[in-house]
Amino acid sequence: MTSAGDFRDLRAVVAQPRDADGELLIRCLQRSGVRVECIWPPPDKLDPHVNLLVCLLDPLARPLLETATAASTSAVVGVLDAQQPEHLRLLAEVTPHAVIIRPVNQAAVMPNLTLARNNAKFQQRQQSKIGKLEETLRSYRKVEQAKAILMRQRQIDEPEAYNFLREQAMRRRVPVGIIASAVVELDEVLSDKKK
Repeated sequence: MTSAGDFRDLRAVVAQPRDADGELLIRCLQRSGVRVECIWPPPDKLDPHVNLLVCLLDPLARPLLETATAASTSAVVGVLDAQQPEHLRLLAEVTPHAVIIRPVNQAAVMPNLTLARNNAKFQQRQQSKIGKLEETLRSYRKVEQAKAILMRQRQIDEPEAYNFLREQAMRRRVPVGIIASAVVELDEVLSDKKK
């Protein structure tokens, strides 16, 4: 179980009417040291400084839920009324990091907050890895383009072209992809001047 101290630096928005469930959620968060703001009806966007969104899975909240889950900078907890078919459809479409069922059970709040925070952190790590892989792929493509340019210009084979790129990168203490990008850009500039 997560200790209350783990939540003390969090800033949360509860996008839920201030009914019995809303009040219970606010009290649980406040007892854990979370700074809480209650908003209903919900805005379309979330303040970027908010770490946690606890939001009723209601069609009125769809824009907020979509932007919050797409941005993945905040942990998102959906509050679900399982008796409402449109709430269940929305759950499938916006995929929050955790779900609390209405009527809210106080014992379910903190475990779901912990789960949402962990899932949000995992999602952020995965997106970071995807970004690095995409950058690696772009760099690989530049290296392939640069090798082809060097092979054509210098009349050398592929291993020699790669060795040239690698030696230049080591000499300048930069990644091979940077040297490859420079070769490609220079070739494009010189090609444009010939036209």
